[in-house]
Amino acid sequence: MATSNCFPFALQGFRIARVETYNDLLVIQACSIARTATCPCCGKPSTQIHCHYTRSPRDLPCNGRRVRLVLDVRRFRCSNDHCEHQTFAERLPHLVPVHGQRTTQLTRALRAMTFEVTAEAGARITRHLNMPVSADTLLRIIRRTVMEPAPTPRVLGVDDWAFKKGNRYGTILVDLERRYPVDLLPDRTAETLAAWLEAHPGIEIVSRDRSNEYIAAITAGAPQAVQVADRWHLLRNLSDAVIRLLEKHVKALRQAARHVQGDPVSDEQPEFTTQTQIAQPVTVRQLRFSEVKRLAAEGYSQRAIARHLHIGRNTVRRYLASDEPPRYQLRGPRASAITAYVPYLETRWTEGCHNSRLLWQELRHQGYPGSYSSIRRFVQRYRTGRRRASSSLPAVVRPLSLRQAAWMFVRPPEQLSAEQEAYRIALCAVCPEIAAAYELTQRFVLMVRHRQVDRLDPWLADAQSSGLSQLKRFQRDCTMTMMLFVLPLNWSGAVGKSKGRSTA
Repeated sequence: MATSNCFPFALQGFRIARVETYNDLLVIQACSIARTATCPCCGKPSTQIHCHYTRSPRDLPCNGRRVRLVLDVRRFRCSNDHCEHQTFAERLPHLVPVHGQRTTQLTRALRAMTFEVTAEAGARITRHLNMPVSADTLLRIIRRTVMEPAPTPRVLGVDDWAFKKGNRYGTILVDLERRYPVDLLPDRTAETLAAWLEAHPGIEIVSRDRSNEYIAAITAGAPQAVQVADRWHLLRNLSDAVIRLLEKHVKALRQAARHVQGDPVSDEQPEFTTQTQIAQPVTVRQLRFSEVKRLAAEGYSQRAIARHLHIGRNTVRRYLASDEPPRYQLRGPRASAITAYVPYLETRWTEGCHNSRLLWQELRHQGYPGSYSSIRRFVQRYRTGRRRASSSLPAVVRPLSLRQAAWMFVRPPEQLSAEQEAYRIALCAVCPEIAAAYELTQRFVLMVRHRQVDRLDPWLADAQSSGLSQLKRFQRDCTMTMMLFVLPLNWSGAVGKSKGRSTA
């Protein structure tokens, strides 16, 4: 321990009496020099000292050492005979809060750090800075922080927010011009959002997702505001329109896969070629598909069919849009850790090496990370005459799902892989409607990303005359997007995915 009476820093209102240095701790003893103190109850100053007591708050580290202040603080007698407090403690708001265990400047530093990172990360950082606190302490500091009220935004972004994904959701409100969150609402009901909008007049534009609750809330709480969709939800609406289009052309997805694989494709070609696959029994899904078609032909609505068959309305809609019953996709051979070493195993087997353990040891020297049992099971195929090594199997291109194909439509061509580009070309070749939809989709994506407002009206006219009912419905929902393109906004709105189906 080292002791010193001089210290290069000063504490306002205190005289430093002693400085003691330990291994990683600096203890600073100081006493108050104020002659008077003000009673916190009646506000009358007093000079009558009642007693002394000690406070030991923590301060910011100095020269790599933790700092502990030992302050000699006084209690005063209140000079007001009618005050309910006879004595009161000396207040030090500029240095230490009332009942505080940390100095004001240390609390300020911890608050700034926690706002920049998370509480858990801040707790790890403070240990390296010699001012250790727990994550719970940092959370308490944040929760006690009094935030300045944010001004009412002119352009407001509304989306749902997951407090606990799949369990509890709220609503996040974002100022899109200043690019920072404004408020978090406890739920995503129309009443809560409408009450917030009524309490914050002056909003001119609201960028929302597709929730019907938000539509009703904005209409009731801010009827003067223009409702638009941000670019993320706009492209999501377009992707959903493409999915509805592809539901009518599921056979084209399989034909495109056979195109990429190099097989001849024709409308008469059966999809399954082996006798086992041809003799497959009718599945429950195919029976349900036939029943949906029959009920629709008798005039039942989609809601009535869904209620009668105990299935979702979206499933009924997909079945009615498709011309053939749904089928499971055939899976191709799956790659494993042994796939890269199959040529070597085939060569060694041909050379006469049939010892599984010896082959495994040779592969281990080449970097094979698998176990001996995997090699033994693989070599057993050769022993029984079932050579099904992945290198001898033809490459199988699986048809894309509807969502995967729609994702490929809205991506720029330069961001697609060679296999995806080949699949896209084959898909557009087997179906003219899909080719026309791809051309319109790419034009719209470029228009949105580059805010080409002058190209919106020609695109709407082309979508109207294309004959594609799904894109016609989408272009009717784009009448409010002209204002969106003018705004210099770049908020993705991906804080949460709404369950609503209405579009902007």
